[in-house]
Formats: sequence, C-alpha cells, structure tokens
Amino acid sequence: MSLFPDAAGVPAAPLLHNDCGIYTGTCSWADPSFVSEFYPEAVRAKPRPRLRYYASVFPTVEVDASYHALQPADRAVQWAETVPAPFVFNIKAFAWLTWHDSIPARLPREVFVLLPKPLQAIKSLSPMRLPEEILTAVWDYFAAFVDALRLRERLGYVLFQFPKGQGYTPELFNYLDTWALHLENWPVAVEVRHRDWFDGKARGMLLGYLREHGFAHVIADLAQVRYLPSPVVETTTDWSLIRFHGRNPVLAEKGVSTAQAYDYLYTPEELRPWAETTERLAGDVRRLYLMFNNHFRGKSAQNAREIQLMLAERLRPADGEARPAVNPESPRPDADLTAGD
Repeated sequence: MSLFPDAAGVPAAPLLHNDCGIYTGTCSWADPSFVSEFYPEAVRAKPRPRLRYYASVFPTVEVDASYHALQPADRAVQWAETVPAPFVFNIKAFAWLTWHDSIPARLPREVFVLLPKPLQAIKSLSPMRLPEEILTAVWDYFAAFVDALRLRERLGYVLFQFPKGQGYTPELFNYLDTWALHLENWPVAVEVRHRDWFDGKARGMLLGYLREHGFAHVIADLAQVRYLPSPVVETTTDWSLIRFHGRNPVLAEKGVSTAQAYDYLYTPEELRPWAETTERLAGDVRRLYLMFNNHFRGKSAQNAREIQLMLAERLRPADGEARPAVNPESPRPDADLTAGD
C-alpha cells in the first residue's frame, strides 16, 4: 500500500483541533489477513517490531484479542513498554461480559478450574449459565488487564459491545450498574446494534443513562439492512467514539464469518461526510476516536489512513500544518461534563 511508509518512523500523534485530540486507528493489529496486507515484510513475523510499525502510522488501536480470550495483565505491560506515549490501547470487553457466548477451553487455567465440570466440557458457553462467583472471577481477571494500562496512562477506552440482535431491554442498565465498581474507573463506551434502542422512548432512556454515568455512546457506521441502526450522532460525555464496521449487508446475517462480515472498503465519497462530522464533533469533546473495524485484508488500515489524511488537510490552519496533539488530556470517568459540552 503506497499510503504507508516502508519502515517505522517516529510514533504517530493524534491530530489536535479545537483542543480535541483526534485518534484514528483500527480494530486489531494482528489479524492474519491484516498482517499480510499492512506490514512491510521485514516486520510481519515479529510481534514487537510489528506493533512499533503500527504505532508509527496510527496513534491508537482497539484490542480485539481481549474479546475472544481473557488476557494476562503482564501482556498489557509488555505492550505499553513496546510503544511510547501518546499511543493508547482501547480494550474490547471479553465476550462473557457483553452477553456473548465464549469457549471455556480458552480461559486462563486459574479461571477454568473454577468452572463446574459439566460447563468445562461445553464448546460454546453462554454467560447466562455461569455461577455468580465465576462471573466475578472473570470480571476481576479482565479488570487486572485493563488496569495495567490505566495505571500507566496508556488506556484509551473500554468497549462494551452488546450482541447485534439484542433489542432494547432495561436489563442492560441493571447489568452495568451491577459492575459499577469496575466501570467507574474506566472510560467506558457502550455499543448497541439494533434499531429498537433508538426508537421512541428507548432512545431517551439509553442516551440519558449513558450521560448520567459518563459513558460514551458509540456512533456506529453499519450497513442499513434489517435491524441494524443508522448512525446516531450524539455525544454523552466529554469524549466520543465512531466505529466503522463497513457496509456489507451480510453483517446482519447469522453464521457468517468475520472475514465475510467485515469485507468492505469505504470509498472517499463515503468517508468525506464523516470527516465533516469529525470536525463538528471536535468542537464538543476533548477526545475523539475514529476506529475502523473492516479489517479483512487490511481494508481498515487503508480507510483509517485515508480519513487521517483527509482530516490533516481539512484541519490545516491557513498558515501551516494541522497540529499533532502533544499528549492531550485523557478523558476521565469523573470529568466535569460541562467543560466539554
């Protein structure tokens, strides 16, 4: 890809506009099809040089591995030591923490042995079947991983993405309240992917809850098919997040692979309105993330780089270049919302 440098240079910095740090990146940096298309051959098989190269192009990444398996805290420490600030890691919550099934065999040994024997043998297990003490252990293990980044000031946000077929239910609010002791320490983003959440009173209930708790509403760009919602451009705290999933209609189907669902390349004409939206939102928040999830064959990196260049040109002052942000203030869970709204 000619969009990217041949070798790792200085760490990328977010753009700064209206005192808002704009962080552009991809959701995953190590997916096999992404690796083969994005990285120079010299670093493809080397995890640390690969991450350093990624950080020379983008100032942030969303960790997808944390959704599929609980990650140890020392791995977060290793990542933080591999790339310098202002690079930040965004963490996608483990599947069981967002009502998705997961594979018990992938659990860390110390958590797996706590499962009752009949549950250990299940290939794909719903969190609704977990004893409370197991779910607590899972939350604690996940929190140790997240906090390893937070305490080193390298945490961007923690994403709680609920199932795409899940319609409106107030039980989601009760669930999040149950785990408030963890959530109140993190910049939390909540993503729902069903039109029910944005119809009538449900919309006000959702956005009101997020504002009350200082959680970010995820603005999602998706295919406009079946139950998938159109983008709802609303901010609910002093930072915001736009996730670009691609517009492949098969995303709404059951049983499709992630390679099929996220195989989509945005055109410049599709990205340009989002560059305009980004400029507008940057006047309302302190930090803004643009994260591309259309990862198949590196398409997320191509689109992230394209919008990054669009913004650099669009936000360029009349007398010079668009300003990179120098470690802009990290969003805080207890931030004074009046300062950014």
